[in-house]
Amino acid sequence: MFERIISLTKVELYKISKQKYSYLLVLFIIFNAALVGLGSRIFPAIMAAFRGEGGAQFDGYTFASIIASGTFSAAGAGTIAMLAFSGSMVASETESGTIKNILVRPVKRHHVILSKAIALFVYCLVIVAVTAVLSITAGALSYGMNDIAIQETGEVFRTRVEMFTNLGISFIMDLFSIYTVGCVGLLLSVLINNTGWAVITALVFYFPVMFLKNFDIFNPWIFTAYMDKGQNILREMAIVKSKTWTPDIYHFFLVNISTILILLALSLLFFREKEIN
Repeated sequence: MFERIISLTKVELYKISKQKYSYLLVLFIIFNAALVGLGSRIFPAIMAAFRGEGGAQFDGYTFASIIASGTFSAAGAGTIAMLAFSGSMVASETESGTIKNILVRPVKRHHVILSKAIALFVYCLVIVAVTAVLSITAGALSYGMNDIAIQETGEVFRTRVEMFTNLGISFIMDLFSIYTVGCVGLLLSVLINNTGWAVITALVFYFPVMFLKNFDIFNPWIFTAYMDKGQNILREMAIVKSKTWTPDIYHFFLVNISTILILLALSLLFFREKEIN
């Protein structure tokens, strides 16, 4: 079973590597993440320094963490791009008829979905890894990666180890945020045979789901309420010494992992019952 899934996953990754859109999506998300970092924190910090307002020393950790946490919260750009990408994974093959060629082989239907889900996770991991390397490199070259200290007193309130730990948490949270949205697109791609309609439905479906986070009854349990959690936590950890962040992170992973498992279970269920002509 595992050998078959691994083999199919390699095929899925090969398909992704041959799509120009997959490379454009990586660049698209990185570009928007960089804009979020520059616009929301770096420019105000530079202006504050010029005005002599002091405060925490702005350095590479803060620079990298903001771009890291902007990986997927960049004005919804990453959300839209990932929904369009994952929404076509099954629908395009159903529409073209290539899915029939796969199913006539000695493979089970759940192998097909699991291989696509694994390949999607690897692709999301690549997006986050590339963003991590670029953001940390840019932060190190521009500001260094030293301890964060108060300019007026020299007091260190974020060590190098602490900030690297924070960066790691931020990148992992971004990974799960991206993958959760990808699983939404994958489910809708299973349900809808036409590629265009699958992508449109994924985009239209997401916005009401995102709107539900505004209601107290849904907010604690819906993954869209946690999309920018990594960004907010990292910013507060960088500038506020007493930030209590652990419960927020626990809630984030609980909601996202639960949502991923539910979406994958539904994808497996519906694909097993799916009529393929």
